[in-house]
Amino acid sequence: MKVVAIQRGLEHIKNQLNLLGYETLFFDEMTFPVDAIIYFQGHDNNTLININRQLSSTYMIQREFSNNTSSILINANDKSIYDIIQIIESRLYSPLL
Repeated sequence: MKVVAIQRGLEHIKNQLNLLGYETLFFDEMTFPVDAIIYFQGHDNNTLININRQLSSTYMIQREFSNNTSSILINANDKSIYDIIQIIESRLYSPLL
């Protein structure tokens, strides 16, 4: 099962992913690595900086226990739930070829 962290304010995406069988939580509640992080960045250029600060403080203590997992960051701006699912599953924003 894929675990997805979601920015507060995107509850509609969280609810849809839950209905489709994904485990979801808000990224300010994260205490363990997740498969994907969904955020919305419109005109606010500080969104990724804030995500980085949150993740840095969350994982600073856990760094020595890391098993080299990674999370894909997905900007929900102009994406349907189907676009988001495709990105989560393929771990790519678009095909390479």
